[in-house]
Amino acid sequence: MAKRYELKDDGNGLWSVIDRFTGMPARWEGVLQTGLQLYAADDLNELLNLLDERRRAKGKPERDQLL
Repeated sequence: MAKRYELKDDGNGLWSVIDRFTGMPARWEGVLQTGLQLYAADDLNELLNLLDERRRAKGKPERDQLL
């Protein structure tokens, strides 16, 4: 199963979590996940991919909070 989220170097020492399916920054509880320290972006990337993998395995629809 393809991972939905990936890290993107913002070029200024900060990172974003990107939705590979849309090409847009990921959202968590309505907040764009951009301008993050690497450790926070990496942890969030892993969490979002895990949640997405579980959601897809159960055949559940997407929720707006995670987009």
